[in-house]
Amino acid sequence: MTKKITQFSGINALMGGVFEGLFPISEIKKHGHFGLGCSDGLTGEVIIDCCHFLDAKGNKPLRIMDDNEKMPFAQITTFEPEASFEISQISKATLYQELSRHLKFDNVFLALKLEGKFDHLKVRRPRELQQRFKNALEVAEHQIVEDVEDVEGELIGFWTPEFFQNISVAGFHLHFIDKSKTSGGHVIDFSIEQGTLAYEVKYGLDIELSDKRAYLDHDLKIADMDKIIKKVEN
Repeated sequence: MTKKITQFSGINALMGGVFEGLFPISEIKKHGHFGLGCSDGLTGEVIIDCCHFLDAKGNKPLRIMDDNEKMPFAQITTFEPEASFEISQISKATLYQELSRHLKFDNVFLALKLEGKFDHLKVRRPRELQQRFKNALEVAEHQIVEDVEDVEGELIGFWTPEFFQNISVAGFHLHFIDKSKTSGGHVIDFSIEQGTLAYEVKYGLDIELSDKRAYLDHDLKIADMDKIIKKVEN
């Protein structure tokens, strides 16, 4: 068990166009079995569940990634919940309020999993396109946004304190995987009829940066990065 999250690259690098896979999955998985990220070229949203790296892209079913594949960004940890409780009729907008009834977490990290039957999910996945984009805003303009109704599955992700924005994604960053493990993606919004919410507090964030030219030569002094992150992630 580890009480920290390991992050590969910074969210500002990803938003700014460092899409090349720089970190092998074989290295990432040494740091845990639970998390999220994106695949090489920002062509897919990745869900890390029970050591499986699942790639959600386009209109294709989820696929299990190989250890030799590389990712431009990932967050990973172990997940041994400190507590879990039943919830009903909550949404992304009320998730903070619901969790706040059980603990004070503004200034720490959380790893969390929400399992159950979802009334509605708004999920996004990048399209598989041949063209290269300059930054994540351009990618977001070509993504698939899907509204899913009445589906069983789980949300996997993290809470990050506001003062870590631009290093990571402040607030809730969640990915979805359905019960059959055939569909998933980045969660824009959700509402759930009933389910179980489990969490573990994390007290640290370790950041691994790349020594490759694709990262070292990239200008990451980007104006309005906070606005870009919020627009792309929400």
